Amino acid sequence: MQPEQGDVVRSVDPFKLGDDRQRPWLIVNNDSHPFSDEQFVAVAVSTKEYGDSIALEPDAWTVGGVPQRSFVSPWAVHSPRIEDLIAWQGRVTDEFVGDVVTALETYL
Repeated sequence: MQPEQGDVVRSVDPFKLGDDRQRPWLIVNNDSHPFSDEQFVAVAVSTKEYGDSIALEPDAWTVGGVPQRSFVSPWAVHSPRIEDLIAWQGRVTDEFVGDVVTALETYL
């Protein structure tokens, strides 16, 4: 699997404890990332809604999806490596990625 910006992948969640430590992540880096074939910049996808969450509505998906109503948490940034990726879950629109990146930038 070689994800690109806009792909949603499953990977280990470094913020969780216990045995069930997976979660979906939205890949947000572009090709300018210096290790874009080995490591990625991703933000968490969660079933929990917080004040600054971005709803991941069905029309945001171009293919795939999630089984429950979900939200992107643009402040929850992770940098998974290619070997940490467990499964590809789908792809969202470029417009949705742009909204997430804009929100992420407000935290930097």
